[in-house]
Amino acid sequence: MKKNWLMTSVATLCVAGLTVGCLDRAKADTIAFSPTSLSLITGEPAGNDGLFFTTTVAIFITSLGYIDCGFSVGHAVGLYDVSTSTLLASTTITGSSTFASNFRYNLITPVALTAGHQYAVVGTFKPGTGPDRGYQAVSAGAASQITYQGYKYDTSSTLDLPTLNYASPIFGPNFQFVPVPEPSTLAGIMLGLGFFAYFKRLGI
Repeated sequence: MKKNWLMTSVATLCVAGLTVGCLDRAKADTIAFSPTSLSLITGEPAGNDGLFFTTTVAIFITSLGYIDCGFSVGHAVGLYDVSTSTLLASTTITGSSTFASNFRYNLITPVALTAGHQYAVVGTFKPGTGPDRGYQAVSAGAASQITYQGYKYDTSSTLDLPTLNYASPIFGPNFQFVPVPEPSTLAGIMLGLGFFAYFKRLGI
């Protein structure tokens, strides 16, 4: 009875630790850009819209998104390392992607970003044959962990890293993220799992 109680207690603590970690992540998923004063653009041609940024802390990008624009066609969205022009992650957003605050998102395998390094989130606009619309904003409205560094565009019909500067950002792309957990939080979870594995090997 004592052995079973001890094993149950250790398992409960481990599950509790993991559950708290999951809840913290769910609470912390943050939308990177909340554009202000969006206005409709009529007749926008095909091309890429890119929002360039750095982060003030290390983060994991958990999903990529595109503004809820009508979606008669899918819109490719990609995350780029600007210094190397490397595509780090991509997805295609459609009308069935998850809606949140004027955007639709697809989950991706989390990508770790380094604080102070420049990245860009890019979305491809295709006019399609239906209600797809472009939107221009007065400002990008970046989250507190994000430092917005400008908007660039091009007229390519396929996803790439745009290079032409323009003052007002066109949406377009977005992403959601969580801060990288503190080392002490990760250590606590790993310690709990270690105890669980140790007692399991002892047959307790």
